[in-house]
Amino acid sequence: MILTSQAFAEPQNIQTADDIKNVLVFYIDDLRPELGCYGVNSIQSPSIDTLASEGVLYERAYCQQALCAPSRISMMSGQYPDHTGIVDLFTPLRKVNKTAMTLPLYFQQRGYVTASFGKVYHHLRDDKTSWSEIPEPPSEKYADPETLAAIARRVEDAKEQKLDVNQTRLAAKGPPTECFVTEDEGYRDGIVANQAIASLQENKDKPFFMCVGFAKPHLPFAAPKRYWDLYEPDQFTVPSRQRPEGSPDLAFTIWGELRGYQGIPQEGELSDEMTRELMHGYAASVSFADAQVGKVMAELDRLGLRDNTIVVLWGDHGYKLGDYGLWCKHTNFELDAHVPLIISAPGHARGRRTKALVEMIDIFPTVASMTGGEVPESCDGESLQPLLQNPNQDFKPFALTQYPRGSTMGYSMRNDRYRYTEWIQAGTKRVVARELYDHQHTSTPDKNLAGSPDQSERISRLSVQLDAARRIENTNVNMKK
Repeated sequence: MILTSQAFAEPQNIQTADDIKNVLVFYIDDLRPELGCYGVNSIQSPSIDTLASEGVLYERAYCQQALCAPSRISMMSGQYPDHTGIVDLFTPLRKVNKTAMTLPLYFQQRGYVTASFGKVYHHLRDDKTSWSEIPEPPSEKYADPETLAAIARRVEDAKEQKLDVNQTRLAAKGPPTECFVTEDEGYRDGIVANQAIASLQENKDKPFFMCVGFAKPHLPFAAPKRYWDLYEPDQFTVPSRQRPEGSPDLAFTIWGELRGYQGIPQEGELSDEMTRELMHGYAASVSFADAQVGKVMAELDRLGLRDNTIVVLWGDHGYKLGDYGLWCKHTNFELDAHVPLIISAPGHARGRRTKALVEMIDIFPTVASMTGGEVPESCDGESLQPLLQNPNQDFKPFALTQYPRGSTMGYSMRNDRYRYTEWIQAGTKRVVARELYDHQHTSTPDKNLAGSPDQSERISRLSVQLDAARRIENTNVNMKK
């Protein structure tokens, strides 16, 4: 029997047997798959590295859109963005779909305590009736009182001048980096970790589904000074600003939110000095977030809950740190689609890695099946449990990512070696641009191969495969409406 959202109309009583599995999911914002456990020894991430040693690390995991809101909604529903209908930053899930099955609703209706701390959905109150706990998160992004005072003055000036919402929002931005002597609780992620720890203590005797969302390393790259001190400023190498030869303009993006921070020029490239400072701040923020993961995991261990808790850690999308002369996310490039994913589950593989291609829509069916539940028919993903038992097997032939540019949608398919992308106009359904990158040896290839005559056969084959995948996806949407 395959369950639907209608099948969950009434809560199901869940037994309190010892084999009932809790679920703890860590959300890390803007996290590149560059950690010690991913082979990048220059990044200090001991807590996440320890988690990887206790589970399975997915070397080739991909988000479905490189933007916070649609990526998180896609993961929480187990559906592609074309299925959820949300591909922008401003639309909460429940604004467009009141009844969609989501992870918190699924576990709530199975009798679990469902708790959300920090940034889980992009919109804090999204899916609010599905959560048992959803406290107000701390709002401060900075710890330096002078920085906070300067922001407050700018916002007050904007209000007095009756500036519009966008101008007022820009006034509320501070510098892109901050290195301040403070305890972890001086920043909101430190408080979020404490909120999660308190909930673990309160609910230790109940089955729980808990999501803990850490905002770092999202901008601003602000973290306690001791995390900055883990790195030397001169250890960071400015990446090449050269864009891939032959790539269409649609492939690229403006810098997104970075331009809005104080001290960032409104046009042109950043200096090498500023680039290194941002890279330093990003690394410090990763280590700060890593430490918060460690605190929550330490409490899970202390409470004796580790042996019956499935732990998932994922990044909502990748990030560019000056690569190709670009910043932030908002593209279909490998740098933005490739994300970290670690799953540690009692009774399954430990300290293993897999090269299987997986997608973030696979998380929902994974934790559903591993906790003894049926996978809702609304899920587009597949359970990763077979890879947790045997990480060496194949899983999917490709992973899909998409990103819109106005009325044109870019659909991108990553297979074992290549990333192939088609940009399709909404009205005419015409393919207006193509990209093909060889990722056999690099995540930043320097040439778009789509225009190469010797690649025409491969492009034709990949185009048919991508079109078929999109048709299946759209068929699923029509069937489930």
